[in-house]
Amino acid sequence: MTKATTKPRRPIWERAQMFIAFHRDPTRRKRETPYLWPPKDASAGLRAETADQETFVHLRGPDRADDVQLKLRPNAIIARREPGRGWSGIEVNDHSVRVLVGDVWIEIDPMGAVKREADDGASTTFLEFDGSIIQLTEDAEVCVSGNGERITRRTAERLDVVTGDGIMSSPRKRIER
Repeated sequence: MTKATTKPRRPIWERAQMFIAFHRDPTRRKRETPYLWPPKDASAGLRAETADQETFVHLRGPDRADDVQLKLRPNAIIARREPGRGWSGIEVNDHSVRVLVGDVWIEIDPMGAVKREADDGASTTFLEFDGSIIQLTEDAEVCVSGNGERITRRTAERLDVVTGDGIMSSPRKRIER
């Protein structure tokens, strides 16, 4: 029996350093670029309002292309990196995890439902915990039940429903106010 040779893993990050970014100077004027200060005891308070100062950890990759910034907030941890290498943002809070890939946010809630939303708001798709799918666009709303037995499409002009019993399509009635 020969032992399988394992390929050594390439390190993704090789160094981490904590910083406090001061966005205002001592006279309270906004700085063009923040003043970065590494706290001496590697400990810092977390502020909800980050306009004046914020705390983050900078993770450096071997070739600097993999650098990630972990922003530490009292209500969330936010990871950011340069776009173009897969994800460019991750937000972890008490209620959900959100990932930014390209111009699309993907969010997972505590029940396991997934929301996919284009950054420009043009379309939103929900995969609910029961398996049903809802897609919202400017022109239509489409719903598919978790078991696939019912499909509905709603537009400003029509309502279409497909079930095991048949197909129904009718114009939507306007309610006069």
